[in-house]
Amino acid sequence: MPDKIRVLFLAADPFRDRAALELEEEMRAIRRALLRGKAHDSLELEANFATRPRDLQLALLEYQPHIVHFSGHGGKDGVLYLSDAAGNPMAVDRVALGKLFSLLDSEVRVVVLNACHTHSIVEVLRDLVDYAIGTNHAISDEGALTFSRAFYTALATGAGVQQAFDLAVNQLELDGSDEASVPVLRKQFGADRRPLRVPPAPEVEPDAGVLAEVRQRARTERVTDSRMEMVGHDHKGVGGLRGGPVHQDLTAKDVDRSTISIMGTRSGAS
Repeated sequence: MPDKIRVLFLAADPFRDRAALELEEEMRAIRRALLRGKAHDSLELEANFATRPRDLQLALLEYQPHIVHFSGHGGKDGVLYLSDAAGNPMAVDRVALGKLFSLLDSEVRVVVLNACHTHSIVEVLRDLVDYAIGTNHAISDEGALTFSRAFYTALATGAGVQQAFDLAVNQLELDGSDEASVPVLRKQFGADRRPLRVPPAPEVEPDAGVLAEVRQRARTERVTDSRMEMVGHDHKGVGGLRGGPVHQDLTAKDVDRSTISIMGTRSGAS
């Protein structure tokens, strides 16, 4: 896995003339959630609004996401509603969506379909990605927003996908929502043994020449930053100053100037 987990946010609201969805608010909530977590440097978000069917392949091929999040409208007959060139509703069925993910040699690990009635699409995707998340009923704007915020907040703090899903459902319960049973998750066998984690950066062996230069510089700095003490001892039969040891302090300045001045010098025989 590369050094970042990429989240692709796809949104479409071709029925906005009836009751516009808060798609931009959901995207902002996800972005804030990702930025707040301790793992925020490991996650990045790309958004595509007014998504058309022709945008899907390009977005997946260009961005190579690990998480694909769709926000918009779904239908009971297993379709997602995207927009055509004029902004009108255009249904994309679950079979075509499943084939899209099967054809791509991509890194998609998680698909979140935060729209109404997407459970039948989830059942198609469950064998194509590690985790497929959707809804088994209609969901309100408020419920969808709460779920997204809690789910990505958990991911950004280092939680796994299953735990993040459970926490998002629990947040709906804590809020007293009657939609806590609406989100559904399906996962491949063994998905939990393939956690969505960013591996640590590999250690790079430094160049031998650079390493030697760094070590030499460190030794030089230790000499420059320290005080050196020279100690001499009286010996019987050898002339010198009385009073025991003779101490000589050399400062860094003295060393740098290559000047050593000994304050108490042993002379010849007395």
